[in-house]
Amino acid sequence: MSMTNDLYWVSVLGYIVITLTILIRERKYIYHNEKVGRAFMPLVCISLTFFVVDFLWGLCLVKAIRSDVVYYASSALLHVLAVVTTLSWLCYVLQYIRCPRRYRYVIQFVSTVLLLSEVVLVIANFFSPVLFRIVDGEYMRCKYALATSFNVYSVFVVVLLGTLFTMMRRGIRANGCTRCKAVLFSSLIPLLPGIMNVKYFASPFFSMGFMLSVLILYVFVVTAAREKLYQSKTKFLQNMSHEIRTSLNMVYGFAQLLGMPEGSWTDEEREKYNTYINDNYRMLDLLLNDLIEYTQTNQKTFGVSCEPVDVAKICDSTLQSLQFAQSKSKQVQLQNELPDGFTIKSDARRIQQILMHMLFYGVQFASSDELLLSAKLNAGALELAVVDPNSSMSGMKELPVYVKNTLYDPDVDDLGVRIELCHRMACLLGGCIYIDTKSKDGVRIVLQIQNIL
Repeated sequence: MSMTNDLYWVSVLGYIVITLTILIRERKYIYHNEKVGRAFMPLVCISLTFFVVDFLWGLCLVKAIRSDVVYYASSALLHVLAVVTTLSWLCYVLQYIRCPRRYRYVIQFVSTVLLLSEVVLVIANFFSPVLFRIVDGEYMRCKYALATSFNVYSVFVVVLLGTLFTMMRRGIRANGCTRCKAVLFSSLIPLLPGIMNVKYFASPFFSMGFMLSVLILYVFVVTAAREKLYQSKTKFLQNMSHEIRTSLNMVYGFAQLLGMPEGSWTDEEREKYNTYINDNYRMLDLLLNDLIEYTQTNQKTFGVSCEPVDVAKICDSTLQSLQFAQSKSKQVQLQNELPDGFTIKSDARRIQQILMHMLFYGVQFASSDELLLSAKLNAGALELAVVDPNSSMSGMKELPVYVKNTLYDPDVDDLGVRIELCHRMACLLGGCIYIDTKSKDGVRIVLQIQNIL
């Protein structure tokens, strides 16, 4: 045991260095507003506090600090912080595995009771030794010394059993199993050295187990989640690059038309091409603003500006732009059933952006050589639909699956990212996107906007 006592402070010093390394590494990500790292930081900070107090207690243990007062104070703090760090670990795990609220409240209530009981025991120890006492520079355990071990390790046991039950009920290969495996290992590892710590209390077994648990969470949770986030960023930026390139091609194409010799176009046609160029320039400005906002805030947010929108003109401009962007030779006809001069108060650029994605999707999967872009009113709502008259648009069944996914899922392909972008923008416009397979006109991808007056 003398060798263990001599190396106690060395071991805990290593845990302090590892925790500081994680803390310093994560600071640069906090400035980028990453939710994953920001949620992990309180656990790291509390763990660092615990290891510092544990290091101080180890110095007293090996007689590097010869003060009974410091030894007693560090021992009291160590008992409380052991429970606090375990409960902070528990709170992070409950958040990570997205524990249902009703179960979370029960577990947190029981955990609070454990913490309060530990505080009561530490306070009572000042009046009558019930946990420990310091006699001639020696730490000696008392009657309720194992209460701290019970409060700590019972938390890991409950999480371990709960995780095993969840994995058995869902199946090992079910969605979210990776999270369960991370929690399973991070709750199992502290228990193994903890068994030794109950007998050999003057050994850094608990610190060792807890540090390994934090490292597992850091690798599985923060690092893995950050890798997924990086992949989703790549997909998002690829999609934005595609949209920017499409708009640039449109501007270039219409500019070439205007550069043709005098007399090639009438004044009315030139004015129309100028309008198309202006619309696509505004679309480029919108896309670049989205890209700048995303790089600054690290969040996929979309701004919406409300102004009077001529829906028929937006549909016509989108169809004209599609001619310069589509890779498949399919014709799209406009079927306008709106009143003359019909306008709504919305964001014209967002509507055009959604329509362009819908048309790309329709051109890619429609079995017909001719599609319809329908614009009409239905029960007080505006409906813009891409229609396949043959009612056999392959791949349409995948749209609802994409809508349920998020942009942070690296398993969703580029098309799924575009559909999810449209879904989010439609919600901002006060509408939704859905598939109508029962219409007599054929299969339809529908953008419906409510409250158009």
